Amino acid sequence: GIVTDHSSLEVDNCEVSAFNHNGIFLRKGDDHHIHHNFIHHCQYQGLGYGVSHIAGQSLIERNLFDWNRHSIAGTGHPDCSYVARHNVELGTSLAHCFDMHGGGGRGKDGRIAGNTIRIHNNTFRSPALPIFIRGVPQDECEVFQNWFPRHEGPDKAVRHGKKTEVRNNAYGSNPPKVIP
Repeated sequence: GIVTDHSSLEVDNCEVSAFNHNGIFLRKGDDHHIHHNFIHHCQYQGLGYGVSHIAGQSLIERNLFDWNRHSIAGTGHPDCSYVARHNVELGTSLAHCFDMHGGGGRGKDGRIAGNTIRIHNNTFRSPALPIFIRGVPQDECEVFQNWFPRHEGPDKAVRHGKKTEVRNNAYGSNPPKVIP
């Protein structure tokens, strides 16, 4: 797919599809802006990411995602941060939709799950687990004002550890229930 080692990559109004490892691969750099794209069918068992980060920070907004293993993924490197807002997960995922790794393979930093993660104002139509933060972010993780129409509560929609705040999300669809 699209790969960068530099800052300020902008991917706007593209269809990114059918890559078995990464549709958009942010290896380094800050101030990436991924917006108004249709990112789908990037999947392979054990791999398959719509947008993937090793390190750096990015803003991912107003995208449609479908048929990815993970639509957004981060390695959990201490310099890895992202904001994901106003995206729609259309309905099919091989595994959880938005992710930040933590644990394994980083020696003394093994439980670190990135630096700062903000996930807000997204819609997750997939029956798969929408969000999985697999360790402890160095700064914080906030998950707020999202809609999970196929999940009935925060324990079914977001899996996380310490330093993650889940608040003011809507669950279910008939009618949605907002849990502060």
